[in-house]
Amino acid sequence: MRVHLDTHAAVLLWEGRTDSFGSDARAVLERDDLRVSPAVRLELQFLREIDRLLVSPDEILGGLEADCGVLLVDGSFTQIVSAAMALTWTRDPFDRLIVAAAAIHHAALVTRDRRITANFAAAIW
Repeated sequence: MRVHLDTHAAVLLWEGRTDSFGSDARAVLERDDLRVSPAVRLELQFLREIDRLLVSPDEILGGLEADCGVLLVDGSFTQIVSAAMALTWTRDPFDRLIVAAAAIHHAALVTRDRRITANFAAAIW
């Protein structure tokens, strides 16, 4: 199965806090190919800039790739934005882009964000 991580899930996995994930999420983390949207990389940079992260996005994503095989997905930004425009249930641009990327790649999304889990059928926690 294709599985994307949202930003929070990527940070938790990088920190090694797999016990923080729900049982469904832990199962897919152990068996499936993991990906992140470029929007996750950008959101990590924003979090770094406001001092909510002490390391760079590339350190986190590089660690995830080395330790867990997590890869950054490619995709047409135009296609992702088009899909994101229909996600009117949130005003968070990162959530829209991350969910849209998962949707266009026909992937599940590991997230504990309640708004996403309530509105995106392929959300897993």
